[in-house]
Amino acid sequence: MRHYVKTTFRNFVKNKFFSAVNIFGLVIGISSFLILFIHVSNEKSFDKWITGHENIYRVHSVPKKLKNLNRARSMGFVHAVSSEIPELELATQFIHNPVGTIKIDDNSFQQNDILAVDEAFIKMFEVEAKVGNLLELKKPNTVFITEDFARKHYGDLNPIGQVIKFEADQYQQYIGDYEVRGIVKDTHPKTHLNYELLFSQKGSLQRLFESLPNGKYLRAYNYFKLPKDVSPELVAKKLTSLFDNSSLKHKIGPKDWEFSLFPMDDIHLKSDFGFELRESSSKINISLFIVVSFVILLISLLNFTNLTVAKLIKRSKELGLKKFIGANRLQIIVQILVEVSIICVLSIGISLFFIQVITPFVNQLFDIEFHIFYNEPAIYWSILAVIGVCLTVTTLFVVIFFLNRNSTIDILTHRNNFSGSFVLKSLLVGQVAIVIALISGTFLVNKQIDFVLNKPLGFDKENVVILRMKDLSKDSGSFTSALKRQSQVAEVGMTRQYIGYPAQSLPLDGLGIEGTAEFVFANYGYLKTMNIKLIENWINPSTENIQGTVINNHLYKRLMEKHGSIEALNAYQETQVVQRGQENYQVLKIIGVTEDFNYHSAHENIGDFAFSLDESRNRARFIHVRLGKGSLHTGIDAIKSVWDEYFPNQEMNYFFIDEKIAQQYKAETILSRILYGFSCIAILISIIGISALALFISQQRTKEIGIRKVNGAKISEILTMLNKDFIKWVAIAFVLACPIAYYTMTKWLENFAYKTELSWWIFALAGVLALGIALLTVSWQSWRAATRNPVEALRYE
Repeated sequence: MRHYVKTTFRNFVKNKFFSAVNIFGLVIGISSFLILFIHVSNEKSFDKWITGHENIYRVHSVPKKLKNLNRARSMGFVHAVSSEIPELELATQFIHNPVGTIKIDDNSFQQNDILAVDEAFIKMFEVEAKVGNLLELKKPNTVFITEDFARKHYGDLNPIGQVIKFEADQYQQYIGDYEVRGIVKDTHPKTHLNYELLFSQKGSLQRLFESLPNGKYLRAYNYFKLPKDVSPELVAKKLTSLFDNSSLKHKIGPKDWEFSLFPMDDIHLKSDFGFELRESSSKINISLFIVVSFVILLISLLNFTNLTVAKLIKRSKELGLKKFIGANRLQIIVQILVEVSIICVLSIGISLFFIQVITPFVNQLFDIEFHIFYNEPAIYWSILAVIGVCLTVTTLFVVIFFLNRNSTIDILTHRNNFSGSFVLKSLLVGQVAIVIALISGTFLVNKQIDFVLNKPLGFDKENVVILRMKDLSKDSGSFTSALKRQSQVAEVGMTRQYIGYPAQSLPLDGLGIEGTAEFVFANYGYLKTMNIKLIENWINPSTENIQGTVINNHLYKRLMEKHGSIEALNAYQETQVVQRGQENYQVLKIIGVTEDFNYHSAHENIGDFAFSLDESRNRARFIHVRLGKGSLHTGIDAIKSVWDEYFPNQEMNYFFIDEKIAQQYKAETILSRILYGFSCIAILISIIGISALALFISQQRTKEIGIRKVNGAKISEILTMLNKDFIKWVAIAFVLACPIAYYTMTKWLENFAYKTELSWWIFALAGVLALGIALLTVSWQSWRAATRNPVEALRYE
């Protein structure tokens, strides 16, 4: 073995260029593969670290008539009756505040991810205390903080015994003072649960939790842990039965509800519910990432195999001589495998170091959370797979195409011309075909993203600032009036949900048609602020407080098909009042019809939609401010001056609506960046491989080129001779790549309700680009061979 290793390093030194090119290409390919493959592995392993994770389920409850009401939250009734289901091993209920206002000493600020939890939560999700006893969460008005929160807000001070004032959450003000009783470990990086504060459910929040079982509102999160042999469908049926036999069924709200249990293991990748605890990756095509990672690895391995084969052909005389003087087949194979193994191990080592260096850049560029966890087996299996593939492919070539098909005399006399080998051609064609498919995919993804981002939305998203209000007890009217008086402000409106935020659901059976409409609480100023056009307007502009319902054109057409006119619809509603009673039916006063607009992303078709307009302060959760022409910074400063006047002790929290809309296409943006980045890497690897292969072929034909030049051949003729084969190979690769790319891209476009055309020029441009790259790469090596002095070439031979 020592002899094999020594021989390997001698060959490295002797063939510096080929060795460096081979290692560089493999490092780039392996690094790219590991980044994507490990990222996918991390995404798929979310929550798998929790003991019994496969038996933990989140409970969902939805009215039967509102099946499109997908919410991660469920009724408080679920936890109240959990003790009546003997099949349960553990049940927990908690409330999550994505944004709340807290105060430490004199510093009031907004805090993300606040949970109010019970003892079962601690046990189910394995919360570990670093300081203090978690049983103290049973006491009223206690709170545990994470290590990160303690570092940020207390530094070197001991936080135990300190008071945190919980000033406000989404729904209420002045909740209470909480004493810090301990510190817990930060949330695991791979979990769908995020928290920095764990509040007790006793004390200030106790009345809220006691009221949850008495209403049909979806406020809490409910999780069950089942024994291994218990079916989640059985538990869901028992919940339905318990609800049907309860007094809650007959209270105000939908009468018929469905219950289901959603596996915790599927939440991060398969959940598309509103009010998720953490942004999920459900819209990000993880399987496509796996395909891209293996495609890059395949290109890299094809390149590695091509160069290894070319180098073995160049060394055929050496191997033939060894065989002639007595080396058997096994010894030759072992020597070659040792060389390949050393290259692979060296490349993998460099790749891991390289990945560690560029990890922050990768996370920023692709907007992902990539980390290598060396305590997990996925990375080691992937490394072994890379080495195994390299060794297998090389062994097959040496045994099948080299030793079996050629005698020792053939090898020594070079009677076999491997420069035209079918193996080399096939590997190169496969490599170029993959590159063409990747380039085509990149063009299409960018074209689709451009299409959906620039598609008319039915409203104007530019220059709209959204203020997140914390204190709804104050007069919103005077605040919005003060904003309107600012010269930089064009319009102001308010709503309980901004575009893209989960909306309410409105049953349509009371209007004589089936289904549900999405329902948003707003004021009339909101429609003007967002430039949502009215195609039917029955609003009296002189009215100070405009109240009523505005529906979209999609719903209006359905209602007109059923009733024929607004008057007939109103008459139908009056009959419903008589039949159902005044308490159970409320007439919708329709005062306008808007143009259809996209409340959600282009993944979904436009459906039925309605606004409930009023000027009441409960609409003021999100204040929308349209800024006029001019500097955005000046406009923000003007808004902040008014904010500080009305809310002097509160931090102004704001965002732009166009940023939120862009986030709806985060999955496609990430995919676009990954395809673009890794297409460039694939092109780079191909350039390396084609360049080295062109050099090898020109060296194999050195004598032929010299003789042709001596006999009067022009440089252009030699360039044509050397390049024409590469053009033919690229053409074959193009023919192979187009149908594969077309099928893949057609399937991807099915994810969108509104999509761009799959234009022919995408494939043509990808083919031309691949041909141009190949010709430029080959022509450089061909030109060097064609301009060499023929005397030196013949002497060399």
